[in-house]
Amino acid sequence: MKKEFYLSTAVHKLDELIKLEGYKPKSKFGGECTALVVEQQLRECEAPGAIKNDRINEILKKIEKELNSNNSDSEFFRNCRDVVANHHITPPSSWKLKPKIWNYQLGFLAALVKDIISEEKAPPKEDLSHLGYIGQEGKRGKLFVKLIDKIQKPDDDYTIFKIVDPKGNRGYFYNYKTKNIEEDPLEVNDCFLMDATPSRHEMSRYEGCKTTYFNRIVVLENKGNKIKQRIRENVDRERVGNYIDESSKIG
Repeated sequence: MKKEFYLSTAVHKLDELIKLEGYKPKSKFGGECTALVVEQQLRECEAPGAIKNDRINEILKKIEKELNSNNSDSEFFRNCRDVVANHHITPPSSWKLKPKIWNYQLGFLAALVKDIISEEKAPPKEDLSHLGYIGQEGKRGKLFVKLIDKIQKPDDDYTIFKIVDPKGNRGYFYNYKTKNIEEDPLEVNDCFLMDATPSRHEMSRYEGCKTTYFNRIVVLENKGNKIKQRIRENVDRERVGNYIDESSKIG
């Protein structure tokens, strides 16, 4: 049954639960996810009025600031704005939080509160506002990049590959093919040439910088990293040495 709750009270409950048990997304926890547990708590309150204190006000200000920032032009934040905020056209043009939220919208609010709690625990972010996008959207081309992280998603059975170009600009892709079937799998710190299509340019809500998402990745040549190159060189020397030894025996 549809029901409205005070936004400040919902934030209070979400803040308490996430700090106590961590954030539980619906995709993994179903009926025991954070949003549904808080919904049940709010429904069980005899008079769930608007709870306000310094902590709640702090979170609400951070949410409002995030929704109005230049770093929030993504589908997730567009959905969040529609759910928890109204757009004020009169100067200064801005998004202002609604006083109430529907029960079926708590999932978006839970994700916002989770991000705020995570940011509070994290060390200060590096300023990446000077970075730009990689390539032109929809225009396929060859790019030389470096793999800086592999993020495994075992529950969803996929891996996120995080890359940078020579200028430090950020990019992501989810899978790839290799031109040479004998090519080594990509490892963190590998530098490689790829043929790819920039499918989407987007401001990253996590890093606060311009980010490029790629699809149809083909790794043309993996240059590896310095350590891997040294290993290959040593293996090649060993093979040459063994060949010379065997040749001398034959002679």
